[in-house]
Amino acid sequence: MRFWRNEHIEARAEERLAQLANSLGRPLSPPIPVDLFIEHVLELDLLWDVIEERPGEMILGAIDPRARQIVINEKHVDLFRQRPGLERFTKLHESGHWDLLTDQTIIDHPQFLEGEDVGGPVSFRQSQNNGLLHVLKALCTTKEGVEYVCDLRSRADDPYEKRVVNRYAGAVLIPKQLLREDVARKRPQRWPDVYRLAERYEVTPTAMKVRLNELGLVYIDESGTFYGSKAEAVGQQLLFG
Repeated sequence: MRFWRNEHIEARAEERLAQLANSLGRPLSPPIPVDLFIEHVLELDLLWDVIEERPGEMILGAIDPRARQIVINEKHVDLFRQRPGLERFTKLHESGHWDLLTDQTIIDHPQFLEGEDVGGPVSFRQSQNNGLLHVLKALCTTKEGVEYVCDLRSRADDPYEKRVVNRYAGAVLIPKQLLREDVARKRPQRWPDVYRLAERYEVTPTAMKVRLNELGLVYIDESGTFYGSKAEAVGQQLLFG
């Protein structure tokens, strides 16, 4: 699996967004049309369906690489309605698994899963107390897969994979250049400013906060205090600590 640095993730997102703009025949502006991005650029299908959950699980979405399909769990329609932006982020999180972490050259290899029926989705985006889970369920349909994958079915998402796909989702949903232009017009200095930007890009306030911090456009610490930069925040803590 390729190692993705932040700059590489940003570059891939910019490349894909340029492809979307070319497909639409116009420059992009917020909010990014996520469904068109997935269907026209990544050439994946989107489907709402019921994804069965085990006790304690809340599965938001899944990707089935063999079917080239992203599935959103219709059991949580109400949650998506209550938290604007969550559905869009879930779709792009799964897209990141496809675009960055899936070896697309071997998906249709005749020896993949030794010809067995893959069955359900291969990777799940789940929400639990311990965060996202990445479940390689389909591999458990083969004897070899059972031996080294089935015991991983309940493990938490690999921190590296989680970071990579979340960074990708944020970079597509909130393009770097567009956000910089918005911040140049009005620098966020309090939470209403962050909520305004979140509404403009149709993302959750948390996703907008993370993106602002990632790009160094503003720094919001864990207590919700705003600083011009992370260095400024550290300096304040050292000064008054």
